[in-house]
Formats: sequence, C-alpha cells, structure tokens
Amino acid sequence: MRSTLPGPSLFALLLVASGCGAPAGETGEDEGELKACEPIATPVIGGAGAQQLERVASRDQIPGLADQPTARGQVLGVLVAFDGRLHLGYGDYSDNTGPIAMHAWDPRVGDFVDLGVAPTEEVQRLFAAHGALYSPATDPDGHQESGGVYRLDCGATAWSVQTPIPGGVHVYDVAAQGDTLYACTGSLNGQPALLMASEDRGASWAEVLRRESAADRFSRFYYLGATPELLFVSGRDLPDPGQAFAWIRRGEAAFEQLDEPPSGSLVPITLGDELVIGAFAGTPGRSEYDASYRVVGQGLVEDQPWPVHADGVTEVITWARQESDGDRGEALLVLMERADGSVSVHRSEDLGAGAQGWEQVASMAVEGETFVSMALLFNDLYLGTRSGSLYVLREFEAPAG
Repeated sequence: MRSTLPGPSLFALLLVASGCGAPAGETGEDEGELKACEPIATPVIGGAGAQQLERVASRDQIPGLADQPTARGQVLGVLVAFDGRLHLGYGDYSDNTGPIAMHAWDPRVGDFVDLGVAPTEEVQRLFAAHGALYSPATDPDGHQESGGVYRLDCGATAWSVQTPIPGGVHVYDVAAQGDTLYACTGSLNGQPALLMASEDRGASWAEVLRRESAADRFSRFYYLGATPELLFVSGRDLPDPGQAFAWIRRGEAAFEQLDEPPSGSLVPITLGDELVIGAFAGTPGRSEYDASYRVVGQGLVEDQPWPVHADGVTEVITWARQESDGDRGEALLVLMERADGSVSVHRSEDLGAGAQGWEQVASMAVEGETFVSMALLFNDLYLGTRSGSLYVLREFEAPAG
C-alpha cells in the first residue's frame, strides 16, 4: 500500500468534483427502489454455434488497463457479465498500481463505458448478487486504510463505495447466501482475519468468524464461497512459511475448522447445492492447478470432478456461469488447458456428476496468447489474456429461432 496520509478516498473526491455527490454508503440516504437488471443472456438451443473467434481489443485499447505499468497489472484477469455489459478486473496491489478505472464493454454500442474509479490498487474479484455487482476492496489506496466493498447497482452510472470494515486493510472476496452478503478480510500484524456479514448490501457489517494472529504474524481469509446450505472460507497466515486454514458452516450450525487443509489457494467453486474446492498454486487463471477436494466431515478429501482430455491432461484454468434457459438449468463453464497449449470449454449442469457429466462445447488457440479469464454475455464467450487482450468467441452455442 502507498505510504500516504489517511484522508478521503480518491473515488469520493472524484465523485464530488464531477458533481455526483458522495459515494453510496457515506450519504446516509435511502437507496430507494432497486432497478431491474438488463439481461445478459439470449435463448439458445444448445450445441455449437458459429464460434468465430475475434479480438475485441488489445491492452492499449482498453481504458485503464492500457496505463498499468507492471506485468501483473496488465493481465486481464477478471471478466463478469452483469446488467447487459462485460465488466473487467485488473491491477497489481503488490506494486500499488491503482486506483482502478472501472470500464465495462457494452456490445450494444461496441465500446467501453466509463463507470467511475475504484479507490483500490487492484480489482481481483467481481461478484453479482442482490441486484448489484460487488468488488471487494483488495487494497484501499490510503495507507493502511480499511475497506469494505464497492457496489454497482443495476442501472447505475458509477460504482459506489460502501461502509469500511474496521481493520479490513485488505478485503479479498465476497459471496452471498440468501439475502446475506459476506466479505472476508486480511489483517495487519497481530490482528485477526475476519469474515463479515451484511444484511443491507454492504452498508453495515457484523462479524461472524475470526482467525486470530500471533503478535508477529498476520492472517488473511482469501477465498469465500456459498451454496444454499454451505459457507466455506479459506486462507493462511504470513509471513512464510505460513499455515493454511479453512472453515465450513453447514446450515445454521456453528463454523467448523477443517483439519490439515493443503497449502496453496483453496478456491470454492459452486453450482447449485454442490461445492468443490479447487487448489491452485496462486491466483486461479494465473497459476497452476494442483487438485480438487470435497468437504467430508471435518476434512478435505481429494476428488476429480472435471473433464479429462484424451491426452490425459486435467488442467483447470478458470470457470464462469451460464444462466438457466428454458429446459436447461444453470450451468458451469470450465476452461481447460491441453498438452499442446490449446484450450477447450466444457459445460455441466451438475458438479456432482463427476468427469462424465461434462460436454465439450468449444476449443481454440491463439498463438502467443494465454487465456486467463472468461465470461458469457449474449451467447458470446469473452476471454481475457495474460497480455491484456480481450477476445470473443461469437455465437458460442446455436441460437434459438
């Protein structure tokens, strides 16, 4: 984080200067009735469509991303479809390359739309729930400043800053279970990592779980995920060598700490009632996939729920959701790497069906590019790359009608 004196966030100053007033969560005003979201899907009949791969924009054509000075900051690491647009995440909180210009690609106008500035050094998570898109304050741009979440409501013209979580100098992930929004934090030396809950979309927070730290160490809850009945959080303490830790809550029961979880990033992947824990060397999409696990009792048991290529490779890169459509339920799309460097996309409506429950729906390769992120919008599959380019596989599935 930058060594600057605490003060008003840059986002707040920018909003006031532009005549937009103070960010939501700082005004104390009633939000009023929520607007309906624009659709993000069109009807399909299944099976492969035309699947024409095109480059939408190179890094130097994407506002904000073009100005990133570091290799990590230049990676187009996060893509999410929300409110009729494709939203982007990037940045480098190790080298403090924020604040982050929040632009979204609008295919209806064929251009990027300016949605304000997030006062953080990196946007590494975007999550849609409760009529809004949320981004955790990974590293607020004030020195050791506490953060909460940033929120973009359906129909809004700019992101808003919600109430900070005391001690949340890093907020790494968000998830929703029912009407409750959860966020998990990282601490300073001697302070706890926190799992917090909000019943008002980030305007206020209540603690539900903490992991204490020794005086000379700090703790971080990195990853969070929920099904209707399960809530999972994982992290580790630092500096290295650190200890990995994870908790699970089943229904309304108390949180249970899991025994001896493996090291690395333990990332929850959910679909309906199913929860799979993917283990990665670092950030998913940008690091090697190690293994997958299921929560059994108070431990993690290795599992293999993913498709296996004919070459024997099972290398998960990233995943994205596909909305339900007609007789088809909500599905998970997973991007897999092959031994020859190409990638394939597979679809499943049941994470409990194992490796046989997947249908391969696309394959592609672009010389010199490495795909790291993915999102489906209006039956076009968008892919972000390590070099910062944005591609689209047009007509991903055969359209209806």
